[in-house]
Amino acid sequence: MTASDRWKPALQHRQSRRDFIRMAGLLTGIGLLGACRSERSATPGVGTPPPVATPTTEPTEVVVPAVAGYDNPMIWQGREITVTSWGGDYQLAQQLAIFEPFARLTGAKVTVGKTDIDSLKSQVESSVVKWDVCDILLEDVLPLANLGVLDELDYNVIQTTGIEHGIQFDHAIGSAYYSTVLAYRQGTWPDEPAPSGWSDFWDLASYPGARGLHQQAQTTLEFALIADGVALGDLYPLDVDRALASLERIRDAVTLWWEQGAQPAQLLNTGDVSMAAAWHSRVERVRQDGVLVDISWNGGALSGDAWVIPKGSVNRNVAMDFINFATRPEVCAAFASLAPFGPVNAGAFKLMDPAVARELPSFPANRELQFIVDFDWWFKHQEAVDKQFANWLSLKSQ
Repeated sequence: MTASDRWKPALQHRQSRRDFIRMAGLLTGIGLLGACRSERSATPGVGTPPPVATPTTEPTEVVVPAVAGYDNPMIWQGREITVTSWGGDYQLAQQLAIFEPFARLTGAKVTVGKTDIDSLKSQVESSVVKWDVCDILLEDVLPLANLGVLDELDYNVIQTTGIEHGIQFDHAIGSAYYSTVLAYRQGTWPDEPAPSGWSDFWDLASYPGARGLHQQAQTTLEFALIADGVALGDLYPLDVDRALASLERIRDAVTLWWEQGAQPAQLLNTGDVSMAAAWHSRVERVRQDGVLVDISWNGGALSGDAWVIPKGSVNRNVAMDFINFATRPEVCAAFASLAPFGPVNAGAFKLMDPAVARELPSFPANRELQFIVDFDWWFKHQEAVDKQFANWLSLKSQ
């Protein structure tokens, strides 16, 4: 089975990395409370609709039969935790690979809800904390930790072997990777080699055509610096002025400043742009529709989601064990085999179909070509840099 075949059901129903359809069905021991994610609903201060109840059904398969170190199915018997995530097929993959196996292998009951940052903050501020573990964006970890919303993780419980240091924080640990990469229409430049990095994206003479970039400073400035010759290891601290000067060179070619994750893939499909920065999972989706697009991992921006524990959780010990479980190689391998997101534990790749593994952003050969977004730097400079970027963007309409 190819990677595309394995992920096809999820990709066919996926609306966006941040916009998921309602999912139906539940496994034994799991109660589902919610399911819809908007394009920016994870951002602190942006609310989302309340969760909607969904009935349970019996499991159709056991994806994770066993996990090393989890051989006592009664250890959390009688305990219950509530885990929130994003709904849709992303959460369906978590349900099969994480929630059901944890319940079966530990005896805990896992109730599942929908992540909502406003609700998370409100629960902690009111000292009425209903959730125990939340899947949030990595970019939101430091802002929420700074507000005192998150509990510190216990790394005596959570094992980190195989997990990259860049996604380990005092208050969070990565749950899944995704990448923003260079995507292009195949066959557009028959006399040139396929684009292989951001220098080619910026090379309008060799690769003429319209371009698409994300209308946000984060990652767009990094790509501009890479195109200008900055090595991946030297990106931070960002030289914002240099990045904007680099962007100025292709200003007129950028006809799409996208805000919704579906846009770059759609315009690559129609031919309105020839190259675009795009989420790798979106490109995979249009490839399933037969669109002749491809990607270059070279210079890609690795980001992702993270597991966190709300401060004041009454089930802190079970929650810590859940996060440890969710980041084990066996569990990460199962999740990444069901959805096109990179496992955070490198040990997972040894347990996966090689054809599937090679298509993931955190696969070693792909990972070494990319950089992890420095969320600490962005946390400290986001407001000022966003303003500077917005001012530069406003010049294009004058």
